Amino acid sequence: MYNYNTSMYSDDRGKTWQVSDGIMTGTGEAALAELADGRIYYNSRSHMSVDHKRRIAWSYDDGERYVDWQVSDELYETGEPFYFKYGRKPSYGIRAGLFRVPDKAVKELSDVLIYSVPDWKGGWRYQMSVWASFNGAATWPVKRLIDQGHSAYSCLSADEDGMIYLLYEAGDKKLYDQINVAVFNLQWLVENQ
Repeated sequence: MYNYNTSMYSDDRGKTWQVSDGIMTGTGEAALAELADGRIYYNSRSHMSVDHKRRIAWSYDDGERYVDWQVSDELYETGEPFYFKYGRKPSYGIRAGLFRVPDKAVKELSDVLIYSVPDWKGGWRYQMSVWASFNGAATWPVKRLIDQGHSAYSCLSADEDGMIYLLYEAGDKKLYDQINVAVFNLQWLVENQ
């Protein structure tokens, strides 16, 4: 395998750790989210992909092995390969943020996922945006712009009350000059409020 991820998992609350099998060639810097039924959703950067799309896989055995890998039809890559010199110009990819909103914060819903990445398909790193899935990553119907300017790697988290925290690389004049934090809730994301 050329370029691939693995994940680490613990079955004893972090006392010991195991490494999963290798997860599809061409992936790296993945984000994971465990769903209510125990499945683990794997969403990965795709190094040098000419289709500009993210790579997806699933674990049905607590993270030991990832299968059913596919190319996402809704989530795509960004980031020009500023040093790629051969063949068709693919996306270089980027590390995205992903997390499952705590069930307590969404009450009647389950498996609400939030995803973050610059929204500049196949191009440079601009327009940090967030997406929401309400069916465990089957679809991503909601997208909101967070920052029009430079943006790159991101990380997401939430508290028990449902406040969502997005940490991302940014810059007023050029990328990587600063780190920004955006704070919002699911209502703002969904209802544009």
